[in-house]
Amino acid sequence: MKGIFHSYLNAALALIGDYTGEPPFHLYLKNHFRQHAKYGGRDRRRISHLCHSYFRSGRAWADKDPESKLLASLFLCSDAEDPLLLYFRPDWAGKCGWPLQEKLDHLASVGFPLVPEAIFPLYDHLSALVPDPEAFALSHLRQPSLFLRIRPGKHEHVTKVLDDNGFAYTMNGDVLTLPNGSDVTGLLVADAEVVVQDLSSQRTGEYLRRALQRKGEGAAVWDCCAASGGKSILLHDIDPSVVLTVSDVRPAILDNLHHRFKTAGIREFHAFETDMTVSMRSGRKYDIVIADVPCSGSGTWGRTPADMLSFSADKLARYVHVQRKILTNLLGSLRPGGQFVYFTCSVYRDENEEQVEHLLANSFLELDEMGLIQGYDQCADTLFAARFTLPA
Repeated sequence: MKGIFHSYLNAALALIGDYTGEPPFHLYLKNHFRQHAKYGGRDRRRISHLCHSYFRSGRAWADKDPESKLLASLFLCSDAEDPLLLYFRPDWAGKCGWPLQEKLDHLASVGFPLVPEAIFPLYDHLSALVPDPEAFALSHLRQPSLFLRIRPGKHEHVTKVLDDNGFAYTMNGDVLTLPNGSDVTGLLVADAEVVVQDLSSQRTGEYLRRALQRKGEGAAVWDCCAASGGKSILLHDIDPSVVLTVSDVRPAILDNLHHRFKTAGIREFHAFETDMTVSMRSGRKYDIVIADVPCSGSGTWGRTPADMLSFSADKLARYVHVQRKILTNLLGSLRPGGQFVYFTCSVYRDENEEQVEHLLANSFLELDEMGLIQGYDQCADTLFAARFTLPA
């Protein structure tokens, strides 16, 4: 096995060293493995795990060589004895099952001290709403779970399929939690029976419900940055009477959204392509406007840890600028007495509280509620939400 362990390690280090931050790392890996057909499925999984373990430690151990950083990261990210670690660091391998703090203490004792601030970029920009910043940073050392949302009326069928096929899962209402890597393809129909949707994303429904309660049945709703339509499907499941309009700047995304809606049984909706950073003519007015704006995605980096190494203050500033353009341009579409719901997948105050302050200072909106949808302590994403009313 000596040769294969060195092969895995060298392949991972080469991929990490060549990666520039674009395209997204999963596509970068996919392209690489397509060009190197010698790697079987097991090899690809092993190399991918090594790369992601490396990225999970962020900018920690910048004074160490890449191989040492990778092995230390693998140690922290492994819950059980790892064969590769057993070969390269036998003194660490038997300690993989230790609690995280004990593993951190051990690494510090052998010259690998880690401070949480080194893991997460722009740590000093974290929202004040994050109750435990150190725990949040350290949460990136573990892989998030897979979450599914069960569509209305499908609970009995879905749980029977999972039980019949021996899946380990927990269920809480509509929420199914499975180990990451669980594959239900071919067993459950995506969007018709279940929606692949993170726990915190499902919990945005709490804000949508309160907005709907304020406006009543048949509310006209515009999801102005709809992307793949996950929140729109959630909205429809909460209240099928909504009169739904969706938009996005990317035509390919809208095509995918149409297919998802068809599978989900959503027939009545209006969709159009628009760039929300460009001023719009005042047109149709809506009872509820939902803005899940483009953002850093920093609350989801547990799923895409490579993004932590390529992020910068300049990128954050660009997102903030784009968000303010969108917010300025969409508020003219809200009816007096209407509800405005603002979402990000970010944990940075620049994209969250500071944008709320900007809205309150530059519009007639009144803030009803805002908060962090905390998921990092549940192997889930962490999001931000704020709900406003435009006085009548």
